[in-house]
Amino acid sequence: SLGAGALSGSSLPLDPEFTAKNLGFASSFENSIDAVSDRDYVAEALFIISLIGIHLSRIGEEWTLLGSTEFSWAKIADQYSTGSSIMPQKKNPDMAELARGKSARLIGNLMSVLAMLKGLPFAYNRDLQEDKEPFFDSLDTLFLVIPAVSGMIATTEFDREKMKLSAPTGFSLATEIADFLVRKNVPFAQAHEAAGACVEMCEKLNIELHQLSDEQFSLIHPLLDPSIREVLTVQGAIASRTTAGGTAPSEVKKQIAAALKKSLHQRTEIANKSKAFSEMMSS
Repeated sequence: SLGAGALSGSSLPLDPEFTAKNLGFASSFENSIDAVSDRDYVAEALFIISLIGIHLSRIGEEWTLLGSTEFSWAKIADQYSTGSSIMPQKKNPDMAELARGKSARLIGNLMSVLAMLKGLPFAYNRDLQEDKEPFFDSLDTLFLVIPAVSGMIATTEFDREKMKLSAPTGFSLATEIADFLVRKNVPFAQAHEAAGACVEMCEKLNIELHQLSDEQFSLIHPLLDPSIREVLTVQGAIASRTTAGGTAPSEVKKQIAAALKKSLHQRTEIANKSKAFSEMMSS
């Protein structure tokens, strides 16, 4: 804000553009009043941090469920857990739970700044000093949570066999029946109805979809021939989701490769900017 003064600019021969360029900014301010009263960049940064916190919170919720006794699909490492205060056999997923809790703090900091900004007249007001504490607190919180969540994920052990056995339960493969019929040129509405009829029959007989006999399949729809069994597998269902960005292993590998490439590019860009800034400050 060099040259903006408290609100109206300066009569001294200052060069804000020169200063901004040497400090590594893209440009100087366009309006002196806006320069001292605008805190959009703080609000935007706090929103981005809050959104990151929300994503971390969702990961925390997912890991809490995966590691619960009811699921037991994942085992969170001891260094990212604590024992229960009253149940010695219980291991609490502390990092996952704290990720959820800290997200509320990040959202609160954003709301605090937005509420502070909403009632201010133009030009500088002392109220604006209240943007510093929530902003720095959000940064500190984020830098605390990210390594904890990353470490928790990296050290988690998954019970792949149990997950594999659980995957087809609850008639999760019913969609494969509908898709099977659609590929045979059956209108989706009819295919959906046939899939529902298969589920209904299984519920009455207390069996899973793959346990229906060939006769029972054909009774529900004549085009449900024995080849339907080829798609009633978890592996087949996953592998068939080959649309761009889908969950087929081939697509997931592409997504991982793209994410790693993007991450490397961003890390390089940040490193270059940090180096340039350090050189500028030391000169």
